[in-house]
Amino acid sequence: METALTSAFGAAAQKITAEEFDAIVRRHQRRVHRFLLMLVRDPEEADNLTQECFLRAYQNLSSFRGESSLETWLLRIAANLARDHARNRKASFWKRLLGLDDEAENGAAAHVPSGDASPEQVLLAREDVRAVWDVANQLSQQQRAVFLLRFVEEMELTEIADALGLQVGSVKTHLFRALQTVRGKLRDLR
Repeated sequence: METALTSAFGAAAQKITAEEFDAIVRRHQRRVHRFLLMLVRDPEEADNLTQECFLRAYQNLSSFRGESSLETWLLRIAANLARDHARNRKASFWKRLLGLDDEAENGAAAHVPSGDASPEQVLLAREDVRAVWDVANQLSQQQRAVFLLRFVEEMELTEIADALGLQVGSVKTHLFRALQTVRGKLRDLR
């Protein structure tokens, strides 16, 4: 179904039906929302930006050339919206600085499946996950975006480059620096 939607989307973008676009939204909404939530760390803003992402995609159907996947194009729109949001919202800086949105950013990351792990192992794993998120939240927005797309969304470097509008070499540099920072700060914590 994805290839039919993608080819319909790329070949005759201005002629796509509402049902076809609804199918695209249903297919990609969770990933776009999750990505935005990790970037802006505010569930309400992530909801708003997700809606705005699909609205912009619909309004700009004719600009989709099919040079990248549909998902990559949507994630690029989302990344640009998040970047604009960060520039325009000085209040979000203070909110993050004061730690007022810790609950939202740790909600998904704090859950670690227990399996056969002992309560001690689960607690230690949760502490490790929280420590990684705390350090990741201190990265620059660009490094955090690359880090999240690589390790949370498990995207390839070329997909990340397309989504963020960067060269693959820049993605590698941001990822390398993000990993150095995360490893260094985790080492210091231990």
